[in-house]
Amino acid sequence: MKPATQRQQPALKETAGCALLVVRLARLAGYRLGQALEALEMRTHEFSVLHHLQQAGPLSQQELGGALRINPSNLVGLLDALEADGLIVRPRDPTDRRRHLVGLTAGGQRRLALARHATEAAERELLAPLSPAEREQFRSYLERLAGHACGAGGYRC
Repeated sequence: MKPATQRQQPALKETAGCALLVVRLARLAGYRLGQALEALEMRTHEFSVLHHLQQAGPLSQQELGGALRINPSNLVGLLDALEADGLIVRPRDPTDRRRHLVGLTAGGQRRLALARHATEAAERELLAPLSPAEREQFRSYLERLAGHACGAGGYRC
């Protein structure tokens, strides 16, 4: 008999729905991603901004906030910190002086490269039980599901 002070982890039942499993995995992945970035003194929102800017190029603050679903008041503080660290610039848009374009600096590119290396290592650890072919298939499934979810009901990804 086990001592009363020890708790047994309940076994995951086959009846757990896919959505619940995805939520559990997302929480764990978010935690591990956060740990990897913390070693670089970076937060996941900062990584998301830098990553999106590298993919999309300079964007208005409104476009960036909409794409990442970050509240405008929260975005301003986040961008202020990234700008103070020399990772982004926010010049006025030459075609519309009312808005700012957010873009990466060379320092932002370097910082993003370090963060990508750290997050890729965390991802490899998380997905270690899968073969390389299974990892690619899993990624393909995730992309397909995200594409479906993003197209449904006007939801933006």
